[in-house]
Formats: sequence, structure tokens, C-alpha cells
Amino acid sequence: MSFAEIFTIIIIAVDFVISIWDAYAGGFSLGMLKKTNDKSKFKKASAISAVGLGFVGSVYVIATVLGLAAAWLGYISFATLEFILSFNLVFLGILIIGFGLIITIQSIIIAAQKRNVWSILIAIYNSFALGFDIWMYVSAFKESASIITRSTRRSQGSGLVVIIIAVLIAFIIVHAAYKHGYKKGLAGPMGKAGSMRPKA
Repeated sequence: MSFAEIFTIIIIAVDFVISIWDAYAGGFSLGMLKKTNDKSKFKKASAISAVGLGFVGSVYVIATVLGLAAAWLGYISFATLEFILSFNLVFLGILIIGFGLIITIQSIIIAAQKRNVWSILIAIYNSFALGFDIWMYVSAFKESASIITRSTRRSQGSGLVVIIIAVLIAFIIVHAAYKHGYKKGLAGPMGKAGSMRPKA
């Protein structure tokens, strides 16, 4: 196994872990808002965005892994794998950026209020991750959109099946993380789990 392959596996694993943490942190925040009867719409939107980001990020990672595995085992063609990866970037990438923008703004506000090392590091990470996501999206959008439009119906159909399976798996995992965080937020101490974003 080459260094590039090992590095890719590490990045995918880290992205998946961060996605699950986002879902947990969003659930925790929603539980805390419920417990404290906090009516702040922005805080609620940020918490929901964290859960949404956790779900979209998980779908992105799982679809990529399933696509690579299916192509390696010969169940789908390389053209189908290209469709899956391009679909991920074009459609899931824009959702990651949208959710990430709200979370980044929230993390900067929290860092400015708390001024501790952890909150500042999260704000810095989120800002750099958002910038990286936007750069990746803009750089690869044209080529990815072209791959999607010129894909055959067979490639699109097979690719969408893989993506739907990824959505179902991600929903089960993310829902469990969200519910766990929500229960902790209702029962736990007055604190807040910081959200960290996966890279697109």
C-alpha cells in the first residue's frame, strides 16, 4: 500500500469521525437548549446545522468508501465510480459549505466570548476547513458537473443505488449519535460540545 493510499484512508477515517462528532455535538446543543429553555434561533439553527453537517459528511464518506470498494471488487464500472465522486462534490459539497458557514460563524462568536484555547482552536479549524471546502468546490465543480452530465443512464442508476445505500447507513449512524448527544444535553452539566467540520 502506497503512502498516498494510506494518507487517503486516514483522511477518510478522520472525516467520518468528525462527522459523527458533529451529529453528537448538534444533538447535545439541542438538548441543552431544551433544558435551559433557550429560545435563541441562531443557536438552534447552528445546532441543527451541526447535525445536518454530520449527516451530509457521513453520506459523503460512506458513499466514497462503498464506491471505491464496489469498483475494486468489480461490481461497478470506473465510470460509475466517477459519477459517485462527482455527485458527492457537486451536491453534497454545497450542503457541507452551507452548513459549515453557519457553524463557522457560531464558533467564531463562541471563541470571542469564551476566549479559551479550545474554542479558539475550533474557530480556527472551522475557518480553514470552510476556506478549503470552498476552494475544492470551485476548483472541481466544472469537471465534476461535466462528468455527471455525460454519464450514461446505467452509470447514473448504479451510482445512485450506492448513494442511496450510503444515505440509509449514514442516517442510522448519525441518528444514534444525535440521540446520544441530545440525551446527554438534557441530563448533563451546563456546557456545550463544540462542533468541528469535515472537509469536503
